[in-house]
Amino acid sequence: MIEIKGIRFEVKIEHKRIKNLYLRLKDNVIMASAPLRMPDYAVYQFIESKRDWIYKAYDRMVYNKRISNLYRGGDVFYIFDEPYKLVKQIGKSNVTIMNRTIFLTYKDESEDAIKYLYKVLDKEVLKLAQYYLNKHLPFLRDYGYMEVPELKCRIMTSRWGVCYTRKNRITVSSYLIHYPKQCLEYIMVHEMTHFIVPNHSRRFYEIVANNMPDYKSASNRLKL
Repeated sequence: MIEIKGIRFEVKIEHKRIKNLYLRLKDNVIMASAPLRMPDYAVYQFIESKRDWIYKAYDRMVYNKRISNLYRGGDVFYIFDEPYKLVKQIGKSNVTIMNRTIFLTYKDESEDAIKYLYKVLDKEVLKLAQYYLNKHLPFLRDYGYMEVPELKCRIMTSRWGVCYTRKNRITVSSYLIHYPKQCLEYIMVHEMTHFIVPNHSRRFYEIVANNMPDYKSASNRLKL
């Protein structure tokens, strides 16, 4: 058993007729394929050297599972945590939303159809993100940051949001469309705070808490 950033992983070692050591992650289990004569302590040393890689791989895995739980390719699509019936059809690309139903028309039934839907709904994410930007902009002024950050939205597989300080830009994930509006507000406050504090220190979270006292509930929701 090994613990990485508070997450406990079981380690399973299998010795094979191979020359190199390989690692793969299956849920909370680190699967190690090692050469026949390699002692277990050497395997654990190698695992220790790959802590960052393991955590990032686990984070991506959890993130992808979380998204697949929100949209499984069925007939339900969540918009800000509210279920909508999804009706797909073939034709000229178009999205119409009415009576709690999303009518998605696309040229084929490929995954590009859903990507097209996200691209259309990005406008709704950006509209709400702009509202939260304007709402919390005064605190940036209070700390001497006088620029108005540019906002973008796109599908991201490993982050809910990212702050590009040099470009004065905040990009949020398209997948936030599935979560309560409070979650998008938290991501906006979080990324805006990075214009003041680049790391995740105590000071960083003090500023976040000052601007959104209940941020932990949104943060925890995004970790589900």
